[in-house]
Amino acid sequence: MTSRAVPYSSRRALRRARSEAGRGPRLLPLAFFILAVMTVFFLMIFLRIALDRTAFELDAVETRITKAETRQLDLRLELAKLQDPLRIDFEARQMGLTYPDERVAVVVEGLTSGRAEIAPPVVELPVQALEGEQP
Repeated sequence: MTSRAVPYSSRRALRRARSEAGRGPRLLPLAFFILAVMTVFFLMIFLRIALDRTAFELDAVETRITKAETRQLDLRLELAKLQDPLRIDFEARQMGLTYPDERVAVVVEGLTSGRAEIAPPVVELPVQALEGEQP
């Protein structure tokens, strides 16, 4: 059996046809596409996790703000109770403190050029002020 001789240009075309037929579909573009899709998928998951983490942190900060506002309101109420003049008068009387009968001025020599006239103070107890308002 003898084979027929194929011209050189035909051999090159035949070789090219066999190599293209044996390769099948090109895998490199398909691999890049699959890699790109997977990258986008994992990027979306990462961004969602980051967003959820930020939401949890924001919720924790809002809780701390609410607690701080509540504490501030409680402290304002306590301050108002402590500054009540009737409470201060009651506490002072329990400690034995009284209002002064007269006002005494302390003058330090050298600080003023002359003697200043000091008016007598108007001392009114908070209890007397409340009693004066009653008809």
